[in-house]
Amino acid sequence: MTVTTLPPDTSPPGAAPEPPPSVPPPPPAPGTEARRPRRGLVAGALAGALAGALVAGSIAIATDDDNGSATTTAAPAHSSATIDGLDVAAVLNRVQPAVVSVQTQSMSLDNLLAPEVQQGAGTGFVVSADGNIVTNDHVIDGAQKVQVTLADGSTKSAKVLGADPSADLAVLKIDAQDLPTVRLGDSGAVHVGDPVVAIGNALALQGGPTVTDGIVSALNRTISEQNGVRLQNVIQTDAAINPGNSGGPLVDSQGRVVGINTAVAGQAQNIGFAISIDQAKQVLKDLENGQTPAHPFLGVQSVDMTAALEHQLGLSVDHGALVVAVTPDSGAGTAGIQQGDVILRFGSTDIATADDLATAVADAKPDSHVDVLLQRGRQQATVTVDIGQRPASGQ
Repeated sequence: MTVTTLPPDTSPPGAAPEPPPSVPPPPPAPGTEARRPRRGLVAGALAGALAGALVAGSIAIATDDDNGSATTTAAPAHSSATIDGLDVAAVLNRVQPAVVSVQTQSMSLDNLLAPEVQQGAGTGFVVSADGNIVTNDHVIDGAQKVQVTLADGSTKSAKVLGADPSADLAVLKIDAQDLPTVRLGDSGAVHVGDPVVAIGNALALQGGPTVTDGIVSALNRTISEQNGVRLQNVIQTDAAINPGNSGGPLVDSQGRVVGINTAVAGQAQNIGFAISIDQAKQVLKDLENGQTPAHPFLGVQSVDMTAALEHQLGLSVDHGALVVAVTPDSGAGTAGIQQGDVILRFGSTDIATADDLATAVADAKPDSHVDVLLQRGRQQATVTVDIGQRPASGQ
């Protein structure tokens, strides 16, 4: 599935909504290891008046449709009725003090090559009392200036402590002490049907965060943003996620963060995605410590092998990951893996689809050695591949 991250909002508050631009066709079939190019403000921030939607691709990061989910704004603590056993106001009172809005500024060229300033908006949440804030990489990507507005209304300059485009995560730092923080939960304990609440700076509306509730609709999704970033083990939810929500927390009924709101399906209803907090924890720890997260890299792009492709290509296997491209000088390329090979096993993991291969590679460690079972024509062979580290750019 190809998705689009939330676009930055560049219009003043209160502007009339504009229809979202048409969504271009999705990119070629996603590979096992696609990487997003650097770009200006995009997904997760609001682009354009209250129009919100889009960037290219079939999934937009937070659209401007509520899609029917209940929405409320922050309010003083009070007793409230529960919705399917979920006390939304109680959850909000626990989490909202640690949720921040993120404002960005960048410079670009218009159609006449004249410089113009672009404003963007997204969301973040405080993870340390001394000012570390988590958000999406696409919220701050390309920004020359980043500010955050705290729950008490104060605004502070922020610096990017670290960012990982491959994981679409970033950590900001502000000069502060004794800040309220969120509690990180365990996304591995989340089940389909569990109630969740999304909190964020939707559409950069004035008056506090937007709060929506819903359920966990599915787990362990793999999505590919239109810019090539591939995210695995994401949580699908029907809680409304809109432009500006990117980087905000998805929390459980106890107010614990189980996901980081990141993308929505641009041509569907009630389908949003959040990076699972378990998937994010190690990356965030590395970023907070000033380290560059290491991502394993095999060096192939693949698609699902099917019975139709088996007949078309004259092969003798109807499952696996069909290699459509190999990165030169990568572990796969050095081991002799070629376009047209079908990967059937990676280490001890049987491979039935391209997603299976992507997941298996993600679980490998850079600098390790893995045996890969291939089908080439009507012959099988096993090669040993040196797993590298995903390069800073390219596939």
